[in-house]
Amino acid sequence: MSDERLIRSELAYWNDDKTSVELYEDYIRFEPVGSKTIEIKYANIASCKRYMKELLVTSKGSSDSGFYDIHYIPLKFENKDVAEYYFSFIAERAQQFADISQTDRDTGKKKDESPIYTIPSRMGFTEGVLYIYDDHFSFRVAGQGENARLHYMDVHEIIKNFGTLRFSYGRNENMTFQIPKAIYAELYNYLDNRIKNMHVHEIESDPDYDRLGRTGIGKQVNDIVIAESDAARGMLDDENRMMSLETGRLKRREGGMPK
Repeated sequence: MSDERLIRSELAYWNDDKTSVELYEDYIRFEPVGSKTIEIKYANIASCKRYMKELLVTSKGSSDSGFYDIHYIPLKFENKDVAEYYFSFIAERAQQFADISQTDRDTGKKKDESPIYTIPSRMGFTEGVLYIYDDHFSFRVAGQGENARLHYMDVHEIIKNFGTLRFSYGRNENMTFQIPKAIYAELYNYLDNRIKNMHVHEIESDPDYDRLGRTGIGKQVNDIVIAESDAARGMLDDENRMMSLETGRLKRREGGMPK
């Protein structure tokens, strides 16, 4: 089937502005009046909810800087029948692509090494960036401090409490992160489901893993975390490499990389 086959097109309101909403085989296209066209793949849709004539589509998408953003797209159609059609189609397609993605993970296929979420966060009083991957997450400290990395197969339990997620692993070891409110529930659900799925389906196929090689805080994982965060931001190990400051801005490394 061609990605370019138009299935249906309708006008809707996105907040106070009109937009055409076009359904294709693999993605939705939004054409807001007087604005740039936006295309979102069903595989990047996290949720779709309907309230009578209104839809709320939540999607993950990459920005120009390579970071992943969360998009909340509120749509209001002319009547509830159109809203119902769009809801059913989008929800079904999103589930189909989620099932395909899960099959790829279960068979060990990895099409994309980019993080699924990139989130400003804090571990205790330490500020940094949390990179959420398919099988692990890493926490890159902004400034001086120790980086952290935790593989989902090493997690005993994940606990949510007043805006924080606490991960229990190893022998009475814990990592706790503060998560922005806008993505808190979605991130918890993703991690909880992914961790449980890995424990059920993947632990038997990988009985002799080296936990210390992929999980921990500080020296043993620093190089891995730094390499992952650099790759997530599209940085290269050359004299034009860009460095991230605590402010979140980017700055070129003075004098380039050591020879």
